[in-house]
Amino acid sequence: MLAEWGDNRQRYAMPSCIAALAGTSPVPFESGNYATVHHRFACVKPLRNALHQFAWQSTNQEPWVKTYYERKRREGKSRSMAVQALANVWVRVIFAMWHKREAYQCDTFETAQRQHARRVA
Repeated sequence: MLAEWGDNRQRYAMPSCIAALAGTSPVPFESGNYATVHHRFACVKPLRNALHQFAWQSTNQEPWVKTYYERKRREGKSRSMAVQALANVWVRVIFAMWHKREAYQCDTFETAQRQHARRVA
């Protein structure tokens, strides 16, 4: 991932920039009364592949990841759509770790997730 992402921390201002680069952010499409969302075609495909594989494999390691994946499947998303949404979450997590120069801490992420859920609710 680092080979595609790069090591210059000033290159990307926000995680959405990397999500677009990696092709994990959804692209809305509208035409008349028809509206849908598809995956990004113009992206760095090896980075997208690495993030998708990382996201899928993480469902076996982290409980919150498995819960998130299963929730997306219950919402009617296909396997690939659920993995893409999960990869998009991982982009934000990895971006925060990369900028803060910190290692992944599951407790830190789960605390932030609970705080965000309270603000949304």
